[in-house]
Amino acid sequence: MSRWWTLVLLPCAVVALAHGDSKFGKQVRFAGVHPIPKSEGGGICYIEGPHVHIYAADKLEYREHGPDHVFVGDPVAYGFDGPRFAYNGPHPIHVDDVVGGPPDVEYCYLRGPHFHNFAPPDGPDFEKHGDAYFYVAEPPRAFIDARPQFIGINDRYRPLVYDRPRIEVEPPRGWIGVRPEFVGPGVVVEGPHAGVVVDGPHAGIGVDVHIPVPSVHIGVDVPGVEVRGPGVIVRDRPVIIEERGHHDNGRHEGWHKH
Repeated sequence: MSRWWTLVLLPCAVVALAHGDSKFGKQVRFAGVHPIPKSEGGGICYIEGPHVHIYAADKLEYREHGPDHVFVGDPVAYGFDGPRFAYNGPHPIHVDDVVGGPPDVEYCYLRGPHFHNFAPPDGPDFEKHGDAYFYVAEPPRAFIDARPQFIGINDRYRPLVYDRPRIEVEPPRGWIGVRPEFVGPGVVVEGPHAGVVVDGPHAGIGVDVHIPVPSVHIGVDVPGVEVRGPGVIVRDRPVIIEERGHHDNGRHEGWHKH
């Protein structure tokens, strides 16, 4: 991105963060990469720093981090084409490592293989097997207690068709996926979308289904995905990138965390 665009976008964001509401709708603060709702054009917003939009953040896929909302779902499901890191099963997210700010641990409740656009912090809590991260530490009580509130995120992802990680290695000892508190129903679909974890009555439609074994192979053939939709910073009037003949799908590269 040119320096001109950096200078233009930064003041816009400062103004946007200074106002809570506008005649265009309620402004909601976000931090980090996140999907853009289909009603707003779809695709991915690639702004890494704090910014605002005039659409809401739902309770299943976002967590509050101070005044901001941070996406904790799988961005690849929505067309993300940046760096990706494979995980298997639920796990904590150190939000401050991802978007900055004060120390804050939130939790991802996605069952089975999925992606995030960040790696876990170094330490003994995660083990990497077959290029996928497995959470092997003792889950905090807060992690277990909040599960009923957020486990519904799996229903959100069940119908989504995209290339998920395929895992074909034995899980490490202590993996959270075999703990009684986190075991849930599921089958693995073998077919055009091998490796997709499917729950409930939707499993087995036109494919062969078997009960999942604890194996995962990271072998994803990710086709090129066209990312569409405006990554718009909102101030007292909308900033539309196309007005100057430039559209970068929300990649406002002047916003980098330092």
